[in-house]
Amino acid sequence: MSISRPRRTLSALAASAAIAGALVMTGCGLLPNLMANENSSGTPAAPPTAKDRENAAAQQQFFDNVVLAVPMVASLDPSSSWGALELAAWDDADPTVKETVVGMGRDACTRADEAAGASELEDPAMTWLASRFLCEEHRTIADEFLSNDASFSPTHTMADLFELALIQDDATATEILDANTICIGTLALAWEVHAGFTPDATCWLIRVQSVEETGGNAEYLSLFDNASDTENVAADARFGELAQASGATPNTLSELLEDIE
Repeated sequence: MSISRPRRTLSALAASAAIAGALVMTGCGLLPNLMANENSSGTPAAPPTAKDRENAAAQQQFFDNVVLAVPMVASLDPSSSWGALELAAWDDADPTVKETVVGMGRDACTRADEAAGASELEDPAMTWLASRFLCEEHRTIADEFLSNDASFSPTHTMADLFELALIQDDATATEILDANTICIGTLALAWEVHAGFTPDATCWLIRVQSVEETGGNAEYLSLFDNASDTENVAADARFGELAQASGATPNTLSELLEDIE
């Protein structure tokens, strides 16, 4: 399994974080147009409509995808209100948290309702997600506001990456969040993440790269299974490849552990 293209892509992506962060904080559009190329992550099978603002299933999809996007958005913009959100899947979240996040999505849809003729849009990342689950009728205008011709990497826009990060049928939000917890701990123990990034945002990038290569979340989850010794060695090696492709570098402990092996 070759990782050459994601390695070039997302190492450059990490190096561009400061630029992307500036775009977030200006409010002039975090995410450019949707992918023009093939989309290996897949979008929701049934396009939502305006009624989905009150549809429980659409609200759950929106909520879970927002929760998984929090590390990236909060890393790029530490002042973002996203950073205060509790990282728990819909099934485990407090009802007031659910209402808060869904309310953020409804507000994003309302801003899109009123956006004709405006020159910028508040919280474009939230609007991007809302237009995919709660108000599909605004998908075009959301893409328009999120199109600022700025690339986050030579081959990927932030929209490309958010598209890859959407939850698919092969994993639940809870499973991904549990894997993220182990991923964050692994990075904290034996890795130095790229300057300006956080361990949880780096784990977000690791998952996105794995999804791009494999077409789903199964590999990412498998990296943190307690399997046989042989499988664990292979998983550790693969994790290392993806971590370095995401801008992380092994620390002294990691190098010592390699020497022991």
